[in-house]
Amino acid sequence: MEIRDFIDLEFGGMLECLDRLIRIPSVRSSAEPGAPFGKEARRVLEEVLKTASEMGLAIRNYENQMGIVDLSGGLEPAIGILCHADVVPAGTGWIHAPYRATLDGDKIYGRGAIDDKGPLVSVLYAMKYLKDFCPPLRHGVRLLVGTDEECGSQDLSSYRQRESLPPIVFTPDAGYPVINTEKGRAVASFLKALRPSAPGKMVESASGGGAVNAVPDRAEALVSGFSAEELYAAAARSPSGIRYDFTPEGGGRYRILAAGKSAHASAPSTGENAVTGLIALLSLLEPDWEEIAALFPHGETDGTSLGISCADSVSGALTASFDVLSYRAPDFTGTFDIRFPLGQTGGTLLQLLRKTLDAGGFALKGYHASEPHHTPPDSLLVRTLLSVYEEASGKPAKALATGGGTYAHGIPGAVAFGPEVPGDDNHMHAADEFIRVSDFKLNTELMIRAVSKLDEALTF
Repeated sequence: MEIRDFIDLEFGGMLECLDRLIRIPSVRSSAEPGAPFGKEARRVLEEVLKTASEMGLAIRNYENQMGIVDLSGGLEPAIGILCHADVVPAGTGWIHAPYRATLDGDKIYGRGAIDDKGPLVSVLYAMKYLKDFCPPLRHGVRLLVGTDEECGSQDLSSYRQRESLPPIVFTPDAGYPVINTEKGRAVASFLKALRPSAPGKMVESASGGGAVNAVPDRAEALVSGFSAEELYAAAARSPSGIRYDFTPEGGGRYRILAAGKSAHASAPSTGENAVTGLIALLSLLEPDWEEIAALFPHGETDGTSLGISCADSVSGALTASFDVLSYRAPDFTGTFDIRFPLGQTGGTLLQLLRKTLDAGGFALKGYHASEPHHTPPDSLLVRTLLSVYEEASGKPAKALATGGGTYAHGIPGAVAFGPEVPGDDNHMHAADEFIRVSDFKLNTELMIRAVSKLDEALTF
């Protein structure tokens, strides 16, 4: 059967499979017995393995952290495909239901549609096609399905401590044509005690953000002692792009809600950061908040005010996104996400951050970093995947860099291949995330062709 005929025939099943996965809100939660990343993560993993088993594929559950799906015919796996079934929180602002695969025109909406449940379904059906309609492969293929990619990839780290990865690895968790360079990533937390400047006027509490790798679309604060006129005057002077709502709470208190637009933390300029928008407003009410606003001016995403701005010609400019805020008077804690280019190191960034934070009287609470990842563009894997994409699209292709981090990061020779097509914005990590029907089908076709061509190209 021809590939596209197969995809058209199976599309109804693909959509139903995607819907089953999206209906499981597989955001990481507290560990439970037998569920290291929470019960929903385990539930989605069980659903994936059940589906793969029904397709006639060999399955194994690795400690309720990762699923292993093999198409091997007794051969050692030589080609590895890494996907994940966990998702970031839905957040607010959805028009379509976040935990349902909603087909609307040429788009399928739902959390995980593009990141990474849609691509996972494509790989499962690609393996089904290769098993049922192709001659036996010369090399084994292994799909690894994780449940903690969005929160640090402890699943993959645990797996790699006990199991070996195939020599050829790619992940459909970024974009086409091929992503061979991923910026380094650092996550830093800082704290400071803030004091009210005038008797009877204070910011009592504030919060915003959920996932450290997503630009927050919502933040709120509880203030007391300020008149409605003062609040509305401050809002009029605050950044455009943020909507402020003020709700009286009684006793001279107001609850402030700042609403922005979510985005992936690797591309913060595509969103409107509600946390920095709230801080900008509060800085007009309380002087101590001016110091925080000076470090994270609303709309600045290159780390200039943190003293860490840098760029290179391969991976582009550093980005910084203030993603999580927690404040209960007087204790302020903030967490921000940095994506840094080739040529910069996590150690150097740490020194620069300490200098800036110390000068402002802030204390660095936590810091961890992973160095940039780069696979040479002339590697067999990159050349093969580029040729697959060129043949399917009819367009010349070259390897690209991303600020996003994937399972490929830190695996020698690994790259990302799909699923986003150049120039499209699928609202990854934002409200109304979607995958186009045409891209869902194309991604399935490209997974089939990629495995087939790699199987032919490998000489071992």
